[in-house]
Amino acid sequence: MMSDFYDEIMASINETMDAAKKNELKAKIFIKPVKKYDSEAVKSLRLSLHMTQAMFAGLLGVSQKTVEAWESGRNVPMGPASRVLDLLTEDKTVAERFVINASLQDMIVKG
Repeated sequence: MMSDFYDEIMASINETMDAAKKNELKAKIFIKPVKKYDSEAVKSLRLSLHMTQAMFAGLLGVSQKTVEAWESGRNVPMGPASRVLDLLTEDKTVAERFVINASLQDMIVKG
């Protein structure tokens, strides 16, 4: 019984390797379109992360004025900024990797 299972697995592996050698394996890759963020979406995301505009700007690597412009509707995030906002929307734990928590006492001692 184990031998039959092994034989099936090996046959499948060999078929796949033969197809790869003949360049018969073709995969299609689709990239999710970049989402557009309006002023409310930007602000909503920032608030869901419990961040001030200054903190959110630091997280994104943009100026606070940029975040202010996005949230007021004077400007909209584009390109890489939109992609990062999308990543943060899908997985808010991404932000945690860039936030350094330090107590006031630690800052006074090290300051």
